[in-house]
Amino acid sequence: MQTIHADIVGHWNTRAVWINGKCITISGFVRDLKADEKEEGDNEDIIRECKGVRRFSWGDTSQETYCLSLACCFYLNVKWVMSYFFNPELERALKEDIQLVYDNNQLEAAYQHSEDLFAQEFTGFMEKLGAKRIDE
Repeated sequence: MQTIHADIVGHWNTRAVWINGKCITISGFVRDLKADEKEEGDNEDIIRECKGVRRFSWGDTSQETYCLSLACCFYLNVKWVMSYFFNPELERALKEDIQLVYDNNQLEAAYQHSEDLFAQEFTGFMEKLGAKRIDE
């Protein structure tokens, strides 16, 4: 993980959001996703999930909040699994101005927790399909 600091600031009245000093918008985020070709494919899944989102939001479980958690992952250059961390953090925020600050140690711990949550979810899904675990 490259990021050593995360500072997320949001102004509720305008839904303006800054991530480490960069002002982001939905249209800018989608444009940046389209331009980013690092991942296999072209991020169409994320672009599709964010389609129709007008503003970033927090303090609820809306698509906007989920989109903002993905934007945090993208602009902080952390893996997408970190949305398991950012989404609940943003949902817990009040519907007012926010400032969320995390240092590298907090982000590292959040990454490990997110990986664990993803593994549990994936394992549960595979068990429902009847898949058998193969130990290495």
